Amino acid sequence: MEPPDLLAKARSKSSDPEDPLETLSAAIALSTELSEDADALIDIAVRDARDAGASWTAIGERFGFSKQAARKRFTPPFAERQLANRRRKRDAACSFCRRPPGPRVHMVHGEGGRICDKCVALAGDIVAGLAKRR
Repeated sequence: MEPPDLLAKARSKSSDPEDPLETLSAAIALSTELSEDADALIDIAVRDARDAGASWTAIGERFGFSKQAARKRFTPPFAERQLANRRRKRDAACSFCRRPPGPRVHMVHGEGGRICDKCVALAGDIVAGLAKRR
């Protein structure tokens, strides 16, 4: 959007388009709104580039700074990453015993959840025990 178009938009949002100070207030609010949207756009584009396999070096070069600066700017804080990792693990855990996934844990995935190999074996034992009683 060109600056004259932005000014016209600020005037349209102003409580009194004839008052230059009211237009200025509306322009400041619009500028803040646009800045937040621009930041969100950049964050999404960086996340998309990383998901596609782009390196931090390549991303940093686009901004004109180092890979370390790019990583620092666009990687969520440690606590936020840890929380996201915990949620991801919890969501991938066995729906019955809550055992987390791992290299030695085999999971059967279904529409309603997951079941680990130990719970499958336990369920098989329970069914076999019920069959013997009959």
